[in-house]
This record gives sequence, C-alpha cells and structure tokens, in this order.
Amino acid sequence: LPSGQGPEAATPSRLSGRETEAQESQKLAGSRDVPCDFCSPMKLKAVKSCLQCMAALCDNHIRSHYEDRTFKNHQLIAPLADLKANMCLKHRRLLELFCKMEGKFICQICLREEHKNHEAVSLKEDRKKKEVSIVPTSYIHPLRSGTILGGDATKSTEVPGQCVLHHPLEVLHQKHPLSLYSARDEVNRAFAEVMKELKRLQTKVMDFIDQEERSALVEMGHSIQHRQEQMADLRKQNLWLATLVGDPSDHQFLQVMLTVSFLFIWRTYTPPHSHQPFDSSLFFFFHKAAYCVLNFDASTANEELFLFEETHSVLNLGILLENYSKPSQGFNHWPQLLCSRSLCEGCHYWEAEIANAWLSLGVTYNYRHRTEKTCMLHLIGRNGNSWCLEWDSVKFSVWHDNVQTVVQGDFYKTIGVLLDYAAGSLTFYGVTSTMNLIYRFLTTFTEPLYPAAMVSSGASITLKQHPE
Repeated sequence: LPSGQGPEAATPSRLSGRETEAQESQKLAGSRDVPCDFCSPMKLKAVKSCLQCMAALCDNHIRSHYEDRTFKNHQLIAPLADLKANMCLKHRRLLELFCKMEGKFICQICLREEHKNHEAVSLKEDRKKKEVSIVPTSYIHPLRSGTILGGDATKSTEVPGQCVLHHPLEVLHQKHPLSLYSARDEVNRAFAEVMKELKRLQTKVMDFIDQEERSALVEMGHSIQHRQEQMADLRKQNLWLATLVGDPSDHQFLQVMLTVSFLFIWRTYTPPHSHQPFDSSLFFFFHKAAYCVLNFDASTANEELFLFEETHSVLNLGILLENYSKPSQGFNHWPQLLCSRSLCEGCHYWEAEIANAWLSLGVTYNYRHRTEKTCMLHLIGRNGNSWCLEWDSVKFSVWHDNVQTVVQGDFYKTIGVLLDYAAGSLTFYGVTSTMNLIYRFLTTFTEPLYPAAMVSSGASITLKQHPE
C-alpha cells in the first residue's frame, strides 16, 4: 500500500465527519416518523410539535423554543403528523377528550364551557379499553425468543425479548379466542332482543285479531237475531194473509188489501228520519183506508179538562178553576186523558188540531193497572210504556222512557199520527199542503195501544173525525 493510504492512516477529523454524517442519516424522517416542517430539502425526524406555531420541529429547529424567551409560553407536545386535525381551532388546545353526548372530540376548555356537564372520556384511556377488546390476549405471547412472520407464514425470524403477533389460524387451532365467545354472546343477546320484540308484536297483532273477531261475532249475532225477527214477522204475515184469503167477505178482503197497499207504499217512500216535505199525493190517495175515527174517554180525563159533547175536542180550564181540596193521583195527576179505542194489529192513522201551547200527543199502554209511585212517571212519554210528541210553545221534541229528543220543525196546527203496529212504527207528521215528517219511533209493541193527549192550561186539542 502507498504510504499514508491504509486504514491506519485515517485522521481524527475524517472520523468525526463520518460519525456526524451517520448521526444525521439516523435523524432523517422515516415512513412512520413525523417530518420537521422547517427542514428543506432533507426532512429530519420531528421531536416535538408546537401548538402555537402549529408545526412539527426537529432537534435543530426546537432549540429556538428553549433558548429564545419569545417562545417561552409555547406549548410543546409529542410530534403529531396532522396537527391541525388534532387541534381545537377555537381554543388552540389539543383534542384530548371525546364527548359521548354529542359524539365529537373536544379539548379541556370545551369541557368547561359549551360541553359543561356532558359525559366525556379521555382518548388515551378509551383507546386502551378498545385495544383490549379488539386484540385478545391469546393472540400475543411474550417470548424469550420471538418470531416475526415474513412473506411466508412458515418462515420466521427470531427477535429476542419481544412480544410478537402469531398468525390467527395458528391461534384458532390452539385455543378459541375470547373474542369469539364475546361475539357469540353479543349475537345471542341481539337475537334474543329481536325475538322478544317479535313476541310482543305477535301478542299485539293477536289481540287485535281477537278483538276484531269478537266484534264481527257480535255484529253477526245481531244480524242473525234481526233476520230471525224478520222471519218471525214474515211467518205471522203469511198466516194473516192465509186467513185473509179464507175470509168469505168480499168487502172485508178489499178493505184489508187497500190497507196493505198503503203500508207497502208508505214504508217504501218515507225515510225514517227525514225532515224534507213528502209528496202527499200518494198519502192522500191511500190514507183513507187506514184513517180511524177516535173519541176521548171522559172517565180517564183529569178534572181540569173540559170535553165537548162530541167527545173529540178537549180544553183545559185549569186557569178558571179554584184550588182543589184533594189533588188527583196516578194518571189523572196530570191534565191528560186517553181515547176510548185501543189499537193493535194493522195500520192506523189519525189527525189532531192543536193550540200553540204546551201539549203532547202520543200513545200508551193501559194506565189503569199501573202502580208507579212517582207522579212524573204517569206523564205520557216519561215512562217505558208510552211515546209522545210534545210542543212547548217554542220547539217540538219527542219523549219515551223519560228521554227527550229535540227535533227540527216549526209549529204545525195539524198533527198527523201514523201507527204501524206490526212494524213497531209510530210516526208524527206536520200536515199542511204537504206531509212533513217530524219524527218516527221504531220499537216493538207488546200490548194494545191507546191514543193519549196531555193538555196544559189554556190549551186545546181536537181530533179530526174524517180526512179532508
């Protein structure tokens, strides 16, 4: 070798330069390191990040923060790659907490101000808990001589004194990881909740179906009962028609047939609760067959009432009489009276002229055997045995079983009453040049009915003896 060119000829200055270059190369930022923001073009590894400068600093550029008093209050933290993403831009503090209530990262000042009283957790502590749940301990084994898996899973490199991550398949063959048991528990709990909710929904749906089924059965029962009642009525009518056919009297047969025709047309063309005027041309043609001549029964009249000789007109003279020494009881406690004729079977129609005062027209079962103790129950319409139309000088209303129903309509001087006993129908009309339906009762009559009237002081009622 030439003199001075061997290894032993290297000078201390040359060795010092090489050591410096080696040290500088070791400080260059790697792929996993945070580079210094001020180095150019060779980026050295950052050792700190400044929250005020918003920059990562290497050993060379961090000196100013230690030596210059200008940077005395700057806060230095461990180097972060994306410092802006980890900073609270409002308070220029590190985002160290997570607000569970609003689901966002916050700093310590945020927790004391706009997130006061919110539940927050430390990011480091939360990460430790998450790492424990994500990486089971059975995956990691501390070894005196560790193994790092290379490109081939069967080859390994030993690294003394390190904890290494084994291949998951190898661990599964050795022992079931705790995470699988935890996953199974979570799945079982989730499906149990789903099944519980489905069971609850099934119960609700079945209850709804049961309720609808009960309602349908009740409605069906009512429909069947109604059809059975209709069948019974048809059987009665069939028997009545058979008896009528066997009647040898031609006059009686034709009279009854005229009434039957009247009933059919009247039921067909009169709605049950219509207040519109009814074309009375059909009615005036047929109602003569059903018209009945009525007279009041003087023996049932209250002593306030005055009957004219013909007994089809009544006037209340109560305002002209002195106080009675002994008030009447029962039916005669009120200024009312019955007609002498009872009505049952078939169809019956009558009219009455009334005064513009408090009075009632209707029908009732026989009162002579009634034993009600309360006087009010003897007034027609105030019990279950009578039905009436009442005019109180202001409005019309109907009464049955002490229940009042106010109806529309102005005052009519002439009131028509139609009783269809077999159909259980009692209808009141206001008679003018047209027939005006006031109200219709629909029920089932069980006893003969007596036309009745209540006449207050100064009022009068006259039963018309023949249709006009």
